[in-house]
Amino acid sequence: MGEEAGDKRVNPKTLLWVERLVWIFIYAGLLVFVLGLALLQFGPHSLGGKGEGMTDAEVLAYLLLGKGALAVAAGVLMIWLRSRWK
Repeated sequence: MGEEAGDKRVNPKTLLWVERLVWIFIYAGLLVFVLGLALLQFGPHSLGGKGEGMTDAEVLAYLLLGKGALAVAAGVLMIWLRSRWK
């Protein structure tokens, strides 16, 4: 009797785990993104240095920017998915 065939409930422990993971993704992603911005802002080319190509610091900065943005986007997507669960 208790549960109907179409009633799919999510385990409360799973919900708690997902909610924690969402905020980890968002806060860690924002931290990494800001570190990338700081590294890019204070890189050698921003101080008037000349040269061809990108320096290692700039490559790392863009990598951090991309990874941070992806982590924040994953956290936002997980919030949306969580809102669809019952």
